[in-house]
Amino acid sequence: MSGEFTAGNTEPDGAAGRASRVPRGDSPAGELRPKLVLLPDPEARARLAAPLLGIPLAQRTTSAAREAGFSEVVAAPGLAISPEGAREVATGEELSGPALVVFEGTFVDPKLLRLMVEHPLEADERFSLYDGVARPAGFFAGELGAMPAIMPVAEELDWPESLGPEDIARVVYPEDVERAEWLVLRTEARRSRTSGWRGTETEHVHRSLAGESRWHREISVRTLRWLARSNLAVAQLELLALGVALASGPVALVNSWAGLVLAGLLLLLGVHVSRLLAPLRFLRDEAMNPRDEFGRPEIWVPGDTLAGATRPLAHATLTVCLTYVLVAETDRSNVAALVLLAVGGVSALLSLAHARARLRGDDARILELPRSAALIKRLGVTMPSWLQGAPLLEMATAIGALSGEPGVPWTVLAGSAVARLWRWFTSPVP
Repeated sequence: MSGEFTAGNTEPDGAAGRASRVPRGDSPAGELRPKLVLLPDPEARARLAAPLLGIPLAQRTTSAAREAGFSEVVAAPGLAISPEGAREVATGEELSGPALVVFEGTFVDPKLLRLMVEHPLEADERFSLYDGVARPAGFFAGELGAMPAIMPVAEELDWPESLGPEDIARVVYPEDVERAEWLVLRTEARRSRTSGWRGTETEHVHRSLAGESRWHREISVRTLRWLARSNLAVAQLELLALGVALASGPVALVNSWAGLVLAGLLLLLGVHVSRLLAPLRFLRDEAMNPRDEFGRPEIWVPGDTLAGATRPLAHATLTVCLTYVLVAETDRSNVAALVLLAVGGVSALLSLAHARARLRGDDARILELPRSAALIKRLGVTMPSWLQGAPLLEMATAIGALSGEPGVPWTVLAGSAVARLWRWFTSPVP
């Protein structure tokens, strides 16, 4: 076998002294599948038992290995946290067959794990894996023999194309956590394309996890990491985001420059956090298709149902409160006040209708806001990377609040409510 993995090539690559990667025909197929062996890391200074983006690192690694096709997970004594379903084996005890040995604080790209299963090593082959800062992180052997007391060392693996040391992250010090988080985000973004995960913002999940734009890299990913470290349930974060967004309305009733600006910021923050709850739920590997006690699909899905209704509910609340502020001005004529009241009321009702459709599980696409990215693409304009994926409507409302005139953010919200009719207006007759 060659020390270089390639998904479509199992022939020798010319490296001297190495046999071709040919499965041993006299062994059952199950025995060719490697084991994952977890060793305690004696150099670790970080808290390896703490969740990383919602799940402990050892649990993420074992889940990825099982999904890739590893036969079992074996744990050495002394781990900070023992993964569920792992078999504990004492040091020196017999452990025959191919195996990947990693420290408990190591995360390996699932693509590499799948290649290890698809292309098993010969019994006399063994390679070491190093992380992005040249530290030993793993050991892959065609025949392990016995549970090692320390990490074995051999020649470094010849990395396959598109993979390298950056696809392994070993957490030793607290500053290594960020590197591991980025690797997890990258691999989870790739998995979100084909996972079958249930959510109305599937594409937003992928883009947020992948950090495709500068907004996602600098704002969304940082917020996502902070939310994951909070250890609050998705349902709790969902209620907090809704409360923050709805608070923008009462704050706007203060009718001062500071009140308007704070209302705009609360709306922006609440909507921004609510849009990240679906990616957070995916990161925590919560049920892709949750069902109730009778086996029926859940309509109320944490991080999706109420989070999706947060935006229209907050728009309706802030529109009503700004309409009251405008109508209450004493120097306005009765006719102008009546027009403002009618427009504000219709705008709020359109937003509430969209929120009701989201909460009931109905088809909410008819009253959905047109996507700004699609509009900009049709106009042939390139959107700056800082704005790609950002909640542009809420940003415009917050910027409008800086003027100190309640009519500016009110106009933005009323215009967006009218835009909700576009899909209904242009949709073909059923």
